[in-house]
Amino acid sequence: MTQKAHLFSSHPRKEPFMNKQLFLIHGRDFKPDEESLKDLWFGALKHGLKRDYSEDMVEQFNAANPQFIYYGELSNKFLYENAKKYDPKSDLEDRQHAIEKLMVYSKTDLQGNTSRFLYNQLPGKNSLKEWLADMFANPLDWVGFSEVIISIVAPDMKEYWNFDKAFGSNLRCKLTGKLANALSDGKDIMVIGHSLGCIIAFDVLWKFSHYCEYQDIKSRKISTFLTLGCPLGNETVKKNLKGANADGERRYPKNINHWINVAAEDDYIAHNQTLADDYRNMSDLGLVEPIQDHRIYNLSLREGKSNPHHGVGYLIHPIVIKSIAEWLTA
Repeated sequence: MTQKAHLFSSHPRKEPFMNKQLFLIHGRDFKPDEESLKDLWFGALKHGLKRDYSEDMVEQFNAANPQFIYYGELSNKFLYENAKKYDPKSDLEDRQHAIEKLMVYSKTDLQGNTSRFLYNQLPGKNSLKEWLADMFANPLDWVGFSEVIISIVAPDMKEYWNFDKAFGSNLRCKLTGKLANALSDGKDIMVIGHSLGCIIAFDVLWKFSHYCEYQDIKSRKISTFLTLGCPLGNETVKKNLKGANADGERRYPKNINHWINVAAEDDYIAHNQTLADDYRNMSDLGLVEPIQDHRIYNLSLREGKSNPHHGVGYLIHPIVIKSIAEWLTA
């Protein structure tokens, strides 16, 4: 039997996969209830794994005991208090409609020139928000324009850095204990973050690397950090990260082996679409392998219009699915 046939046979060996642990942490803005959002995320990933590989790969995904890190009740509460309006029922229905549309696409549809063509046909497609983010993020950062833009388009992200409030700490706590236990148990770990979830994961990993209370897991590393629609390249974001004021190795997490970043065209939250240049010092210091940046077209529709930042549109993309499958079978 060939290696490939053995890997995807109807009776694959499960032992090598039982020590794997997958963590997924969602992004900013209003969110439906935990179980509904988890079902959407897991549904997108399982569909992609079956579409691009096999049902056996879905079994291996399940064997990795995926943990969904949910903080939606906290971000919803903050946004409600800041006079934001939200209809949970219509939002969930719209999200379900979005994934149904995405599941119609083949693997080929979601790649290369075909995906670019399909993306350009989507209703309501424009890059105005992404253009505004580019305009204000770097050249005028020193007068605070970037923080102004972030407070308008992503107020919960701005609140995450408010040291006078417990919001950021409470969000990190959702991940801290579970990830610390998995590292302590010697698990082979993959962490997938979307949007604000990328920042939360980065900060938690930094704390594990440098805080004395985590001495027992200080030398433990996660195998793969997969960032989707990630704002970690934004100058204002970088200034507010854990370790931002430190020098040398202490500035960065020291517990990431492999970092893959996926950014969609016109995603204004990930307007700086490459992270390899922003975090080159991590590679130069030997803290991480060179970061792999991928650019995609996110074909998601929300409320009938193109939404290139939508998490499920990232999760169902073949590049993301391939990254997960390679980790599962490594």
